[in-house]
Amino acid sequence: MQRMFMRRVGLALLLMLAATALTFWLVTAAPGNVAALIAERAAGAGADGEMIAKIADDLGLNDPLPVRYARWLGDALTGDFGVSLRTGKPMAEEFAERIPMTLALLAGGGVLALVLSLAMGIAGAASNGGIVDRVLHGLALVGASTPNFFVAAMLVIVFSVWLGMVPTFGVAGLTSWLLPWITIALFPASVLARVVRVNLQDTMSRPFATTGFAKGLTRSAVLLREALPNIAIPYMTTFGAQFTLMIIGAIVVERVFGLNGVGAFFIEAIRFRDFIGMQAILTLFVVFFVSINLLVDVLAMLADPRLRRPRKA
Repeated sequence: MQRMFMRRVGLALLLMLAATALTFWLVTAAPGNVAALIAERAAGAGADGEMIAKIADDLGLNDPLPVRYARWLGDALTGDFGVSLRTGKPMAEEFAERIPMTLALLAGGGVLALVLSLAMGIAGAASNGGIVDRVLHGLALVGASTPNFFVAAMLVIVFSVWLGMVPTFGVAGLTSWLLPWITIALFPASVLARVVRVNLQDTMSRPFATTGFAKGLTRSAVLLREALPNIAIPYMTTFGAQFTLMIIGAIVVERVFGLNGVGAFFIEAIRFRDFIGMQAILTLFVVFFVSINLLVDVLAMLADPRLRRPRKA
C-alpha cells in the first residue's frame, strides 16, 4: 500500500512538472512583449526601446527558456508567482483574496452535484423503466447538453428578474450562492446520475442481488443495501473527474454572477494580456487537477482491496 501510494505521488509530481513546463512554454510563446507591457504601465507613452531592453534584462527575459523556467519554478515553490501586470499586486495576494471565493463555489456545487446525482440515479433505478425513470433520464440528458452560460442566464431571468427571489450579482448572503451552485452543479449532476443509474442496473443483475430478492427484500432495499455500496468505486472516480472539470465552469459562472474568484481573474488576465497572471492561474489549475485525481486514486485504493494488490508481470 505504501509503495503504491508513493508511486502515485511520484507520478503526480512528474505530471505537475510536465504540465507546468508546457503551460510556461505556451504562455511564453504567446504574442506580446512582457517588458513592453511593464514599460508602458510605468511610463505610458514615454516608454522607449532602451527602457524596454533594460526591463527585459532585469527580468531575465533574454535568458534561454529552460533557465527562465527553472528560475520561475524555484520562485513558485516558495509561493512567489510574480506580480500581476494588470493589478500591480503580487499573485500570492491575489490568490489569498480570490481562492476562498472559488473554493466556496466549487464546494457548494460539488455537494449539490453529489446529492442530486445520487437521488436521481437511485430513483431512476428504483423505477426501473417506469415513468419516473424516463422523466429523470430526459432531465439528465437535458442537463448534460445545456451549456453553463445558458443555464445561468435562464436562472437569473426566472428567479432574479421575474420572481425577485435571489440576488443577481455579487455575494450578499447564502441566497446569493444558490444560483451559482445550481449552475455549476447541473452538468456534473446529470452525468453522475446516469453513471449511478447504469451501474445500479448492472449490479442488480449480479448473484448477491438475486440472493437479496430471495430473502424477501424489496427492490429499494436491495438497491440501497446491496447494490449501492458496490458502485462506490466507479462513482468516486467519475465524481473526481467531473469535480475537476467544474473549475472550467467556474470561469463562466464567476463572470456571470459577479463573483470575485480565480476564474473571473483569469478572464481579465487574458483580456489585458497579463502573462504573469495567466501563468500563475494555469499553474493553480494544474495543481488542482492533479491533486484531486491523486486524492480520488488514494480513496479508491482504501475502499477497494483489489486496487492495493501488486500487479503481476
